[in-house]
Amino acid sequence: MKFESQKLLYRAGFVRELSAGRYEFLPLGFKVFRKIEDLIDREMQKIGSQRVSIPILQPIKYWKKTNRDAAWGDLLMKIKDRNGSEFALSATGEGIITEMVSDFQPAYKDLPIIIHQFIEKFRDEMRPRGGLLRVREFVMKDAYSYHASEADFMKTYKNFYNAYSSICETLGLEYYAVIADSGALGGDFCHEFQVPCDAGEDQIVKCSNCDYAANTEKAEFEREEVNKDEDLKKQETIKQDWNKARSIKEMSEFYEKPASNMIKSVMYKKPDGQLVIGIVTGNLDVNPIKLAKAIGSSDLEKANEDDFKRIGATPGALHAWGYGDFKDILVTVADESIIKGKNLLGGYKTKTTDPKFSNYNRDFKADVEADIANAYEGAKCKKCGGVLKLIKTIEFGHIFKYDDFYSKHHEGYFVDKNGEKKLMFSGAYGIGLGRAMAIVVEKHHDAKGIIWPKIIAPFDVHLIELSGSKNAKDIYEKLISASQDVLWDDRDLGAGEKFADSDLIGIPVRLVVSKKTGENIEWKKRALEESDVISLDEVINRLTTD
Repeated sequence: MKFESQKLLYRAGFVRELSAGRYEFLPLGFKVFRKIEDLIDREMQKIGSQRVSIPILQPIKYWKKTNRDAAWGDLLMKIKDRNGSEFALSATGEGIITEMVSDFQPAYKDLPIIIHQFIEKFRDEMRPRGGLLRVREFVMKDAYSYHASEADFMKTYKNFYNAYSSICETLGLEYYAVIADSGALGGDFCHEFQVPCDAGEDQIVKCSNCDYAANTEKAEFEREEVNKDEDLKKQETIKQDWNKARSIKEMSEFYEKPASNMIKSVMYKKPDGQLVIGIVTGNLDVNPIKLAKAIGSSDLEKANEDDFKRIGATPGALHAWGYGDFKDILVTVADESIIKGKNLLGGYKTKTTDPKFSNYNRDFKADVEADIANAYEGAKCKKCGGVLKLIKTIEFGHIFKYDDFYSKHHEGYFVDKNGEKKLMFSGAYGIGLGRAMAIVVEKHHDAKGIIWPKIIAPFDVHLIELSGSKNAKDIYEKLISASQDVLWDDRDLGAGEKFADSDLIGIPVRLVVSKKTGENIEWKKRALEESDVISLDEVINRLTTD
């Protein structure tokens, strides 16, 4: 499926794809790109950030200091020079920037240090998709801040939060600032700025009653206390043909109980080969990112058939306990739903039997207990008890709190007022420029084409000259003299084709000069249907005061 932004930016001549996930910005696209950069740069300057630039090729040793080379895995692109020295192609800049700041050995009076850059990024995405929304090469605005205390850091974090909110509002984007997972970047506190989009690949959870909002990778919710009012029943084993009751749906039908009464186990694998079983009630799904966090891993992948064979297991009949012989290669994680449930069904299915009335702690216990389940539509909010809803979104920007995660590995010290060396608190803040362009188009278009917000439109005015017009050149020159950026369409084409192209390109104001308009000009805003015929003086007045 192609996103609307992907189709419209291509048809309107803003971008072209050179190879999978790598795009060329054509003249129209580059003008928009630069205006987005200027908008973001102004917001950064407002909060005291200074602009810098670092190399794209970065010595791999700096990535190894925080083990980020392993954390990024195959996403990180690497290259060697003629001397065999290995470099990472810029995927993020925390390590390099921290090295830069540390090199100056700042004192407490020098802090905070707030800097930003616009830099080409390279990430070897497995499946680039959505045009500019998920690419392998892109420009990102990175910002970084360094502080003497957590309290001072949080002031700057709030400033960036407000700046990102302002950027979204300026671009006419509805957004949610949600608690999120920081992934391979490190740290344990961050916010994503998510824009609602029915075709979005992200999903957030929003409480309908309070201000709680989170990415599904971080979303908390109240677990149903299954069979809460029942007494604990004695565990028993019954006869059961596993070919007739293996899926959760089949189990529910067999026992005539809802899926929440079932024990469901799924298996993943860490990069080092260790196996991980996540255990939830049958009405829930395991979130692999939550599961990875629960065991201190950066990444997990679904277990394959060979992995099941390693522990003598069968897909569709994975046990929730009983793997003591494999403790060196296997870890089990129980969700809150399992811990709170009573008299659960399943969990140790064989070809001919199944357990009934299994209770956590009494009959089985996992190695780790954690929140590993996806929130679902209608779940209860942990903050207020309200109802949670799921919203499809696209990530616009991300802000991170790192504490001393990078400072302690890159000698990020400052000297306090007592002359003691202490680690700086730091954070990072990012917006992808191409993605921002695509999101704007996703939210600002109609059946005819793009509708650019004025602040980032490629031109202020689209001047269309039709046959019979005698004053187009004079009007163009006067508009330019009035500091208007004008796209003048003087092609030898019919009115219908020119109007269609104008609607597709999406410049905020269309001006038409023709034999019919005479000395006057037809004025029409792209987002509106109506038009009127006015004088050049009135056109200039509207453009300069609107």
